Amino acid sequence: MLVMHVLSSHPAHGYAIARAIAAMFEGTYLPSAGVIYPTLQRLEDQGYVAGRREGETTVYHLTEAGRGYLRRNEQSLAELMRFIRNRAEGPDFPILRSASKLQMTIASNLNRLTRAEKTQVARILDEANEKVSRVLKD
Repeated sequence: MLVMHVLSSHPAHGYAIARAIAAMFEGTYLPSAGVIYPTLQRLEDQGYVAGRREGETTVYHLTEAGRGYLRRNEQSLAELMRFIRNRAEGPDFPILRSASKLQMTIASNLNRLTRAEKTQVARILDEANEKVSRVLKD
């Protein structure tokens, strides 16, 4: 539904769709290519979206069938968007955002780190865990 919601306002390629969804979650969730592209393929197979090649990329747009699906499921989409807003505005959000940003930073750089850098990052994470544990015990 989120992919279709993004496409309801404008056509986009997979990466732009992922970034739009990440923006909805204020950066606490960034869907991977392994989530976005199979979803787009499934939606295309169902006739809800259609893709067209534009140079090196495929740009997707919502079809009339997809618009109809969103209209028929307006209540479910509203509930989903309410959940996203509540998550982004809730008292836990600063912690969730920071943890998510850290996870994304590590995951996106892990393959290029040297063994020494991995050891250094692990040490930093262990120190942070100890500090957080101390705060939680107080």
